[in-house]
Amino acid sequence: MKTKTILLAVTAIFLACTTSFAQQKEEESASTTLQFMKTSGSFMVKEFYDLATIKGVVCKVLIITDVVSNKKIGCMRLETTYRSSYNSSPDTYVGTLDADELDACIRSLSYLKDNILSKDAETYTEAQYTSRDKVEIGAYFNETKKKWTAYVQTKSYTSRSMEFFEADNLEALAGEMEKAKAMILEKTK
Repeated sequence: MKTKTILLAVTAIFLACTTSFAQQKEEESASTTLQFMKTSGSFMVKEFYDLATIKGVVCKVLIITDVVSNKKIGCMRLETTYRSSYNSSPDTYVGTLDADELDACIRSLSYLKDNILSKDAETYTEAQYTSRDKVEIGAYFNETKKKWTAYVQTKSYTSRSMEFFEADNLEALAGEMEKAKAMILEKTK
């Protein structure tokens, strides 16, 4: 009887852990840059260039060169960090904006700033841009506080990858995207 009870307990713990890990599973990315990095039979050189940090969101440009085929591709990386009181080392989450997504994201942030953030919403409202890698950049209106809050979520499968900041900082983030776009164009010639 004890063996049966122990076996049931172990099975229950195993199922609970499996379910928990399944919820944290990262989805396959549709990013062309990340797909390029997975090319087999290649020798990749990755160069990381630092841009600014916007209220906890670290902005970088990544240029990848396939030495075998002599092809280059670039993207903007956004990094967020989660610090837990239970873990001494922070978790870092990285999201990717492909070079060809930057214009649409910049236009979205500009529209958000000019047309949505300029007025209070009548009800709870969210507005967001989502990249192929499932990076979300947007804002929501908090009815209680009567203000807009901006956010970046680098990984869709966990809220720990979210960084919240004042909506005014979206303009600075769009400026870093402009810099990233120019740098990628220059470095991938």
